[in-house]
Amino acid sequence: MPIERFIVGPMGNNTYVLHDLKSKEAVIVDPSMEAGAVLEWVKEKGLTVNAVLNTHGHMDHVFSNALFVRETGAKLLIHRGDEEMLAQLAQQGQWTGSTPEASPAPDAYLEDGLAIPVGSESVRVISTPGHTPGSSCFVLGDAVMTGDTLFRGSIGRFDFPGGNLAELLSSIKTKLFEALPIETRVMPGHNDVSTIAEERQSNPFVGDNASVDLLKQIEQQNE
Repeated sequence: MPIERFIVGPMGNNTYVLHDLKSKEAVIVDPSMEAGAVLEWVKEKGLTVNAVLNTHGHMDHVFSNALFVRETGAKLLIHRGDEEMLAQLAQQGQWTGSTPEASPAPDAYLEDGLAIPVGSESVRVISTPGHTPGSSCFVLGDAVMTGDTLFRGSIGRFDFPGGNLAELLSSIKTKLFEALPIETRVMPGHNDVSTIAEERQSNPFVGDNASVDLLKQIEQQNE
């Protein structure tokens, strides 16, 4: 199933469109800031958007929830752990000087192991707390969309409210590195695509050769 990646907004967010070529059903992952061009692409392709999935509740990943839900009639899903954060979208915007439209309330909640159908396939939800309490990743075929949990050569921040370094490292190691095939493509919320194999081998924060001194330094800075 094709996964289209769009780099949008001032923070270089990755918004993903997962779509079935035969049924033309689709799912949107993280409709970010300035994602109007993504919506136009979806309309040009004649896709029916069944769901909008949020990897977590930070503003740059949920900025265009209202637009996509209103224009496509899709159901909105986020993990219950980030529901309060989603409700504070306007307040988050004040911190960055932007004015996001208030997000609709979720129609359903993401849970570990939940399967979300898209045409003849389904997206599997993996709960990966650490960056935020409700951070989630989405597996489709040979790809995993990791939001701000895991990046190419890095990990998500854990110094925001609700962040937890120990949880984040555990989520990456047990839910991603140990559970997914090494050839799985890592499609993060920002920056370039990687693979589980590459991150297990060389990620300086959580890979096989991760620097203990680096992690201790990070922990001390955030005490």
